[in-house]
Amino acid sequence: MTVKDGDFIRVDYTESVDGRVISTTDRDLAMKNDIYEEGVEYGPALIIVGSGDVVAGFKEELIGKEIGASGSVEVPPEKAYGVRDPEDVELIPLTKFKKERPEIGMRVSVDGKMGTLTRIIGRKARIDYNHVLADKVVKYDYTIVERIEDKLEKLEGLIRIFAKIDLKAQILEGDVAEIESPWEMSYYREWPMMRRGIAEMAMRLLDLKEVRYLESHKVAPTVTSELVSPPEKAGEAVEGGSSPSAGETSE
Repeated sequence: MTVKDGDFIRVDYTESVDGRVISTTDRDLAMKNDIYEEGVEYGPALIIVGSGDVVAGFKEELIGKEIGASGSVEVPPEKAYGVRDPEDVELIPLTKFKKERPEIGMRVSVDGKMGTLTRIIGRKARIDYNHVLADKVVKYDYTIVERIEDKLEKLEGLIRIFAKIDLKAQILEGDVAEIESPWEMSYYREWPMMRRGIAEMAMRLLDLKEVRYLESHKVAPTVTSELVSPPEKAGEAVEGGSSPSAGETSE
């Protein structure tokens, strides 16, 4: 069987621009190119074909390929990270940064929109909202490792991709999914929209009839303490030949 829209597949790939590796699932290659990140899980990446988690040109390359196939493709800007729009820039007051010290080249979020600070003019900063790889041809070298068939594994992978966190989930009889959502998630401004998006995608791609979120509250572990006397200092004598025990005082 070949790869099609909606498939959950694992792919080893390396993404490069102008001959420079910018992303890879290969740990050794990441270290060799000085892009290794501590804490990142290297190995075949889960891709949900057609969900938008990879650029359009790479998705088109994968569709129709056999599991186990390897290849290479160069994706033009319009099917990669876009063509740069010279109008998609903005001058904002430096006071927007509050305590953060703005520096040229830093990535910033302005009213929920990500951009790059490209210039400081007086008391204002110039923010470019174009993707940092806009106008670039992006090359992908890849191997399609496997197709995921287990429905629960698909659901957990979908959550991980779009929520950027591992959440416990189960699929009950009647094609109903339950996802455990710790109460701390309510602090994230994006969570309400995120959980709706995950539910809609899970129902569409996994043929689920319902997705339930269970907000969990857990008792914090009890911390106990005990007063213990400090050790006797070397050469220090206590009347009676012994040191006072916890809770006692010497006269």
